[in-house]
Amino acid sequence: MRKIIVLCFALSLICAGCAAFQKKDEPAPPAKGQAFNQTFHGFPDVPVPTEVQIVNERSFVYETPTVRAGVIVFTGNVDPASLENYFKVNMSKNGWRYINSFRYKDTVLNYMKDDRTCNIKISRGAFQTELEVWVGPADNRSIQRPGPAANGPK
Repeated sequence: MRKIIVLCFALSLICAGCAAFQKKDEPAPPAKGQAFNQTFHGFPDVPVPTEVQIVNERSFVYETPTVRAGVIVFTGNVDPASLENYFKVNMSKNGWRYINSFRYKDTVLNYMKDDRTCNIKISRGAFQTELEVWVGPADNRSIQRPGPAANGPK
């Protein structure tokens, strides 16, 4: 009986010692009002959450002295609805004007800024969400601005 008690005591010391080595530090939640983690890839005014990773093999940026255009593809384990909300909040903070959106199997968000357009496509895959960010020049002649028509009927 004495051996059993000593054995149980030894096992409890071993278990307590192993528990002391387990990592106990948990990252602190972000403070209220703190900015959402974001990064910029290829276009300095198009924010992207850090939870998605760039797919270099499917991305490119074309640049001249006056134009920067291209597509950047990302993947990550992110909820498509939260990704859509992220862009609706953060694109306007970077000067982009929301134009419209389309929802079907995927979500497409369309934005405009000065003489450029940005199209964001969010697709839910089997295991990950795919994000495509397209930025290119806009034809300002075809853009209808709000206000009285310059050549309207009289």
